[in-house]
Amino acid sequence: MEYWDLYDSDRKPLGRTHLRGDKFEDGEYYVCCEIWVINSEGKFLTTKRHPDLKAGNQWEFIGGGTHAGEGTVTSAVRELFEEAGISANEDDLKLMTTYAHKNYFQDIYILRRDIDIKDIVLQPEETVDVKWASDDEIQQMIANGEFVYSVGKRYELFKELALQT
Repeated sequence: MEYWDLYDSDRKPLGRTHLRGDKFEDGEYYVCCEIWVINSEGKFLTTKRHPDLKAGNQWEFIGGGTHAGEGTVTSAVRELFEEAGISANEDDLKLMTTYAHKNYFQDIYILRRDIDIKDIVLQPEETVDVKWASDDEIQQMIANGEFVYSVGKRYELFKELALQT
């Protein structure tokens, strides 16, 4: 069971938690993270979601919900390791932006690192494939409906900022 801290629309703590999967009440928000790993060639590390998950068999960036009592940079380090076996320190990550949507705040981090695909260790119940993708490749995946819709929207909004960060 995964619990998230709850926040108001100004991201102030409400002093209570939420069980993942339960319905949110009006005015309740949680926080999550997404990590855009970018290599020295300007390519983005993408992972393919397990077919049994929502948006299964679609590509995305690493990320997830921030557990109760955890900060987003800590959750970003945890998600990198859990989903791809990537070890990072909090200082390795740079907060690019915060994206607010529906009932969540998402902190988007950049990790600049060259990683050999053969060194990636996928979390079998979450991810089934991994690849480095250029902007053109990501644009094609978005156009083909192979990229998680919401992730593609964020990518379109922030890709230029990511390359500058």
